Amino acid sequence: MKIITSISMIALATSMHAGVAHAQAQTESVAESAVQDDAPTEIVSQGEIIVTGTRRTDRTVLESSAPVDVFTAETLRTQASGDMNNILRNLVPSFNVGRFSISDGSTFVRPPTLRGLPPDQILVLVNGKRRHRAALVQIGGGALAAGSQGVDLAQIPTIAVERIEVLRDGAAAQYGSDAIAGVINYGLKRNSDGIELTARYGQFYEGDGENLQLAANVGLPLTDAGFVNISGEYLDSKQTSRGVQRPGALALQAQFPGTYDGLRDPVQIFGDPQVEASRLFVNAGLEVAEGAEVYMFGNYGVSRQEGDFNYRQPVSSTGPNAVGNGTQTFGAAGGIFTTLFIDPIPGQFDARGRPVYNGAGRTFNFNSLYPIGFTPRFFGKVSDYSIVGGLKGEAIEGLTYDLSASYGQNRIDYRMTNTLNPSMGPASPTAFNMGSLEQRETNFNADVAYETDIGLASPLTIAAGAEHRREAYAILLGDPASYQFGNFGLQTVQRADGTRFVNTAQQVGSNGFPGYGPDSAIDQDRTSYAFYAEVEADIVAGLSLSGAIRHEEFSDFGSTTNWKATGRYEFTPAIAIRGAASTGFRAPTPGQLFTTNVATAFTGSNPIESAILPVSTAAAQVFGATPLQPEKSKNYSAGLVLTPTASFSITLDAYQIDVTDRIGLTGNIEINTEARRQALRNAGVPNAESLGRLRYFTNSFDTRTKGVDLVANHTANTGFGRFNTSLAMNYNESEVTAIDTVNLLGTQTAVIDAVRVGNIENLNSKWRGNLTENWSLDRWNIMARASYWGEFTSYAAAADGGNLTFGADVTFDLEVGFDLNETIRLAVGGENILDNYPDKNRRATGQSNQNWFAATGGTIGGAVYPDDAPYGFNGGFWYVRAAARF
Repeated sequence: MKIITSISMIALATSMHAGVAHAQAQTESVAESAVQDDAPTEIVSQGEIIVTGTRRTDRTVLESSAPVDVFTAETLRTQASGDMNNILRNLVPSFNVGRFSISDGSTFVRPPTLRGLPPDQILVLVNGKRRHRAALVQIGGGALAAGSQGVDLAQIPTIAVERIEVLRDGAAAQYGSDAIAGVINYGLKRNSDGIELTARYGQFYEGDGENLQLAANVGLPLTDAGFVNISGEYLDSKQTSRGVQRPGALALQAQFPGTYDGLRDPVQIFGDPQVEASRLFVNAGLEVAEGAEVYMFGNYGVSRQEGDFNYRQPVSSTGPNAVGNGTQTFGAAGGIFTTLFIDPIPGQFDARGRPVYNGAGRTFNFNSLYPIGFTPRFFGKVSDYSIVGGLKGEAIEGLTYDLSASYGQNRIDYRMTNTLNPSMGPASPTAFNMGSLEQRETNFNADVAYETDIGLASPLTIAAGAEHRREAYAILLGDPASYQFGNFGLQTVQRADGTRFVNTAQQVGSNGFPGYGPDSAIDQDRTSYAFYAEVEADIVAGLSLSGAIRHEEFSDFGSTTNWKATGRYEFTPAIAIRGAASTGFRAPTPGQLFTTNVATAFTGSNPIESAILPVSTAAAQVFGATPLQPEKSKNYSAGLVLTPTASFSITLDAYQIDVTDRIGLTGNIEINTEARRQALRNAGVPNAESLGRLRYFTNSFDTRTKGVDLVANHTANTGFGRFNTSLAMNYNESEVTAIDTVNLLGTQTAVIDAVRVGNIENLNSKWRGNLTENWSLDRWNIMARASYWGEFTSYAAAADGGNLTFGADVTFDLEVGFDLNETIRLAVGGENILDNYPDKNRRATGQSNQNWFAATGGTIGGAVYPDDAPYGFNGGFWYVRAAARF
C-alpha cells in the first residue's frame, strides 16, 4: 500500500504542478486535442456528455448524480489484453474477474463481479440496449459467482467500441432487472469513412500463451445520410501451464518404474485455455427524414476453447505424504477402473431388469484402454449473435422517441475426447458430444422523452417507456453414449455357487462431464412487461433532482415495482455533493430454474461425483429445495465532487447495497450416509449409487455490501508533453447478514455453509486501486499503470487445508508507442512487467490436513496458485503492436 501511495502522490503532484502553468482553459478543448493528436487518454474529459444513468441530453460526467466512468477508444487501444474482462479489470477497481482452470464451462465464460456482486447483478448494454446473457449458468466460477448467469463480455471486441460508460450505482428503476451492482454501456463506432487496422502479438515470460490478435474497423457511407461501420477481430491464444505434477502420478512413476514413464509432466494442465475466436460487429444508421434515423446493429462471433480436466489414475500408488514425514496412498479413480464381468447369463435378470453376469466368465478393465490412466480434454464452442433495429428521432421540438426490437442468442456446445463412459464397459466410445446450452432473448422497447420549460433553472425532462421481453433457455441433448446408464453402472454378478453380489458402481456418462440426457433436456421461456417513468430537472441554480419508477409483470413470478431518487447540489463550481437511493430486483433466470450439471470434484484426495439439480427435481426437493423467488435490493450512495481547476477533478462516493433473497447455490450436501443414499434411490435418481454430493439453487441468504470509490483525474499540457493522470481506488466489503435453513431429511440445516459465507465476505480484495499516467510528446506516447491488489482470504474445507490469506501485491503495466507517420503507430508493452505471482496455495503447513506436497511443490491436483488470484497466475506478459489508420 505504501508503494502505490507514494507513486500516486508523486505523479499527481507532478501533473498538478504542470497543470497550474499550462492547463487548458476548458476540459472540452483538452479532449478535442487528444483526439486530434491521436494520443491515448485514460479517461475522457470530465466535460464529456454521458447517456448512461440519465435521460437528459446535457449531463456530463461530473454533473451526474451517480458516479460514471467513461473510457474512450484511445484508452482501449493501449490495453495489453485482448479480453474485455481483463480490460475492465485494469480500468475499474471495483470490477474483478478470475481465471478459472479445470472449472467446466467457467473456463470458457469468465464470471466478472462488480462491487463484490455476481455477474447477473451487472446490467450490460450496447448502444443503450440490453445485451443478452451467456448460456452458461456458472458452476465452477468461484463462490462469488456460483449459480449466476451473466453476459459473456469476451464477445465484445475492443475495436468496435467508441466508448464505455460504467455506471457504478443501482439502476433497476431505469433499466430493469439485473441493474443492482451497476450498468456497463458500450457505445459502438459510427464513423462513415476510414479504415483502422491493428495487429498484436505477445506471450508470457514463461514462453507460453502465445497470443495473436488481428482487428479491423471500416467505416462506409450509406448514401449521403447514413453510415455502416464494420468491425472484425480474430484471436488465437495458446494454452498456459502453471501447475506441477500430481503427487499420485509421481508416486506411480517411482513405484512402477518403466510402466508409467509415458506420463506427461504435468499430467493435467492448470492455466488459461487454448482459444481461437472470430468476432464481427456491425453498426449502421440512416437518416430517413429530418430528425429521424433508422438504425441497426448486431454481432456474430464464434470462439473455440479447450483445456484439461483432472487426471484419472488407473491404480493406487504410494508416495511421500504432504507433510513429508511419511507415506500416503493415492487411490485409483473411483468408479472407472473396477474389474467388470462381461459375460451375461442367458435368461437371468436382476430386479431392475438388467442382465446378470457370470462371475466365472471373462473380465474387462479400462486399464487395457488407458494403461497409464487418462486426462479428459474438454472443448467448448461458444456461438453468439444478436441483431437490434429501430427508429429514433425528434417528433416535435423537445419530444424525442426511440422504438426498437432486438434478438440475441448465445450457445455453448460441449465436446470431450480422451475419456469414456465407465457404465458402458467395453462398448464405450472415447469421445463424446455432451450436448448444448442455449440462451435466447427477444426485446421490444418504446421510449419517449420530452423537455419542457416550466420556469425551473433548467428544462424539465420527462421520460417514459414500455418494454416486452421474452427469455428462453434450452438444454439440448448430447450423444446417447454421453449420458447412458449402461449395464455396468450397477452390475449384478452371480458366482459359481449361485450366490450374487453387486459389483462396485461405475460412473455414469462421459467421464468428467456427463452429457445432457432426456431428464436434463428442457426448453423453457418466460415473458415480462415493463412500464417506467422518469423526471429530472435543475430545480434552482445548482440543485438537480430526478426520480424514476418502474413496474414489471412476469409470467412466472408476478409483479414488482421499483423506484430511484437522485440529487446533486453544487455549492460552487468547484464543490458539489450528490446522492442516490433506489430499490431493485433480479428475477431468477430460466437457466437457474432448470440447469443440471454433473461433474467430478475432490474431497481431499478422493474424487467424487458432484451434481447440480433443478429445484423442481425430486432429488433436490428431498433435501429441502423450494421454488425460487426474485432477489430484492436497496441501494444508497452519497458522494463529493471537487473540481478545483478545469483540468483537475476528484470524486469520492460511498455506497451500501442490501440484497435479500439472494439466488445462489447451496453448500455441498454430502451423500455420506445410507439414509441419504436411500433417499436418492427413492427419488429415482439414475446415478444414486455413485453420486457423492449435490447442490441446488436457493434464495435463502441476504448480504450487505459497503464501500467507497475515489477517482481523481488531471490533464495538463506542458512544454515537455501532455500528461493525463488518473487515480482510482475502491474499498469494498460484503457481509452475509442472514442465512435461512432448509429441511434436510428432517433436520433444519443452514442452506449455505461457513466456507461459502467466508468466500462471499473475503474472497475479493477489499482494497483495489490503480494509478495511470498517459504522456505524449510529438510522435512519442507512453502509458504506465501501477495497480494495487489488496489481500484476500480463500476459505476451504478442513480436508482441503482450511482457510488461507493471500498477501497484497502491486503490478505494473507499460506501453511505449511511436507514430511512424500520420498513418502508422508501433508500440511495445507489457502487462505485469515485474513478473509478479500471487502467493502459492499452501495451506495448513505442517499440520495433518496440509494440502501442499513438498515432493511436487503443488496441491493434490497439481495446482500451485489459487484460481481466485485477482490478477491471475500467469506472470508477466510482453507484446508488440502495430496500428494503421487510413
